[in-house]
Amino acid sequence: MSRATTKEFFIKERLTEVREARGLTQTGVAKSLNRSNSTISNWERGEQAPEPAALEQLAGLMEVPTGYFRLPMPDYGDDAIFFRSLANATARIRTREKARVRWLQHISLTLQRTLDFPEVRFPQLLSDGDYKRLEHADLEKLAEAMRKHWNLGEAPIKNAILVAENAGTVVGVDSVGSTKIDGQGNWSRADHRPYILLAGDKYTAFRRQMDLAHELCHLILHRGVSEAELAENFHLIEDQAKYLASAFLLPHRSFSADIFSLSLDGLLALKPKWMVSVGAMIKRAHQLEMLSDAAAQRLWQYRATRGWHKREPLDLPNETPVEEPRLLKRSVEMIVQAKVRSKTDLLLSDICLAGHDVEQLACLQPHYFADPATVVPFEPKLKTRDGTGTSADVIPLRKPN
Repeated sequence: MSRATTKEFFIKERLTEVREARGLTQTGVAKSLNRSNSTISNWERGEQAPEPAALEQLAGLMEVPTGYFRLPMPDYGDDAIFFRSLANATARIRTREKARVRWLQHISLTLQRTLDFPEVRFPQLLSDGDYKRLEHADLEKLAEAMRKHWNLGEAPIKNAILVAENAGTVVGVDSVGSTKIDGQGNWSRADHRPYILLAGDKYTAFRRQMDLAHELCHLILHRGVSEAELAENFHLIEDQAKYLASAFLLPHRSFSADIFSLSLDGLLALKPKWMVSVGAMIKRAHQLEMLSDAAAQRLWQYRATRGWHKREPLDLPNETPVEEPRLLKRSVEMIVQAKVRSKTDLLLSDICLAGHDVEQLACLQPHYFADPATVVPFEPKLKTRDGTGTSADVIPLRKPN
């Protein structure tokens, strides 16, 4: 009798994806399943496939439905996924977050089978490779062009996430477990749509605003850049995104005109209006030559003396609420509320991921996908004469004559 197998439907790329998304190695998976390293390697290469019982074990270990391993893998393309650091210390975290970006894209593609997402409205400002020749003056002009394209004028941007989502970007949030990763941006070939996955670990409104703008600028400047090209020109690419994000959030004319005092307290007064940190304003004022090198250095020193290098005033969420992405959250809620799909069917049959992963990435409230069919224990109680639930009088029974 031949041994049962799942080879006819097992998608090997899904195993690699979920293993990386869980931050596991092949060795770790093999140990947990009591299998050899070569077996897991063969599964990922497609030379073998797990038998049905092993697939159940694998799904349990990875916290996904078995149907996850049947899902065809979309062609996401080979555009780079941008990170703030390429240090060896973050290599494993980057691998995990790349897989989580793919999960974000997978959730989006699943929802787009039912809903029309906003049209992608990104300005085409550069041709391939043009970024290598850009100077700071060019980046200032690009910041103006971005604002003009999205009809933002020169006023402060209160919610950069909303700007990105209105322009067709899908934005998600992930708990990275490290402060060394701020966010990632990527263009997906599967739907020709930009994606941004923000880190939820640095939880301040001002940091999130700058992180979003940074990734948005990568998507404008560096579309089409491959992973190899990113590694080769990493410092140039990162420096450009930092500068353009600053110029985008703090336009040189309106921001300069708004500064009444180049002191820490003067900049702090502008923080709620411009929705960027004091540190970001010091850097921008220095870029615009409103601060000399020496004056900027003094402000950095004063800022550190006050302890603001760790946390600035107004940073706490109860002081300044942190904006969350809305598109995926509202999409899931719309499908469920319209009774197109139940929560269970959407999660286990369509998306095929764990509820806590979808809740995290799509910014749904915790336990949103908790089983709606949970039975609440019912305990009987004595009826009362008035129906209020209070204690009842005991009616004595007469003995028969």
